[in-house]
Amino acid sequence: MASAVHAFIDELRAKADFKKDKSAALSLAKNECMANRLETISKRFAQRSWIPTYKGKKTTRTERWLNLMLSDMHFGAELDGRLVRYPYGPVEESRRLAAVVAQVADYKRQYRKETSLALHVLGDVIEGNIHDPQSSANLTVQFDRALHHLIHAIEFLATEFRQVVVYTAVGNHGRDIARHPERALQDKYDSHEYRIYRSLYHAFRSVPNVRVETHIRPFYICSQFGQKALYTHGDAIFNFGVPGKLLRVGMLEAQIGRFRTAHQDNADVTQFCGGHVHTACDVDVGDSTVITNGAMLPGGQFSQSLGYFASHCSQQLWESVDGHQFGDHRRLYVGITEDASKEFDKIIPLWKPL
Repeated sequence: MASAVHAFIDELRAKADFKKDKSAALSLAKNECMANRLETISKRFAQRSWIPTYKGKKTTRTERWLNLMLSDMHFGAELDGRLVRYPYGPVEESRRLAAVVAQVADYKRQYRKETSLALHVLGDVIEGNIHDPQSSANLTVQFDRALHHLIHAIEFLATEFRQVVVYTAVGNHGRDIARHPERALQDKYDSHEYRIYRSLYHAFRSVPNVRVETHIRPFYICSQFGQKALYTHGDAIFNFGVPGKLLRVGMLEAQIGRFRTAHQDNADVTQFCGGHVHTACDVDVGDSTVITNGAMLPGGQFSQSLGYFASHCSQQLWESVDGHQFGDHRRLYVGITEDASKEFDKIIPLWKPL
C-alpha cells in the first residue's frame, strides 16, 4: 500500500533534516519518486468498479503470509489461434498475469494490514527457444515483455501489501541453449531467466517494501513462522512426476526422505512446491505436503503433439499462519474471459513493441 511507502519517506525526511545527511537526502529523492509512481498505480487500479470494501485492524507485525506461485507463464510463446485452440501473445499474457495479481489483491482484504506477500517465481517465465527457435518471439522481445509484465505486476502488489518478498528459481525454458543445449545440470542459473531475475532485483532496490531474492541454486528453502518449504521449478532436483496422468505418492515419499537426510538444514522441510508439470495439484505425503502449479499458457503445438489439447490455466495461492503451513487455499484461474477484458490494462498496461 502506498501509505507504507510514504511513512518510510517521512522517516527519511526527518533524518535528512536533523543530520543534514547527504545519503539520506539522496535516498529520500529516490523513494519520493517511487512513492509517486506507486500512488499513481494505486489510483489507477482504484478506478475499477469491482473493488471490495473492508475494515482492517491495526498491527505492526506480519501475522499472515500469503504465498503466490508464479510459474510456466511462457511469455513470448506467440501461440497462433489458427493452429491451436487459443491464441497467446502479448495481450493475453499481460491480461492473464494482471488477472492473477488482481485476485491476490482481493484475497481477504479484512486481514490486509497484518499480511505480507511471498511471490514465488518458479521458472519458465519466458518461452525461450528450446523446442523451435522460430515458433516464438525472439529472445530480446521475450526478455523485454517479461520485464514489462513482471515489473508492473510487482509495483501494483507493492501498493497493496505492507511487504512483498520475491523469491526466484530458474526453469528449463529460460535456459541459454548456447551454454546448455540439453537439460541444464551444471550452473543452471547461467540462463536468460536468471538475467531477468537480476534485472528485477536492480529495478526494486530502492522500493522500501519490496525485496527480490535471486538464488543461484536451482531451489531455495523458505521459512515462515518456523515452517520450512522447498521451492524449485521441477525439471531437476525434485521430480513431481506427471500429476495430470498419474500421481506416484511412493516416488514423492522416497524423494522427500532422501532430501531430508541429505543435510541437517533439510531435516524439517515439510512442504515441497514446484511448477513445470502445468497441472495444479496438492497432496499430503506422510507428514508433508506436495504442491504443483498450473500454467498461464494454454496448450500449444508442442502440448498437442503429446496429446494434450486443453487444460485449466491457473496459479496457486495459499495462506500460511503460525501452526498452519498450507492454510486457506485458492487456485487462481485465468482464461479467454480475462484475455478479452480491458479492465486489466489498468494494472499492467499493454506492452508496446520495440
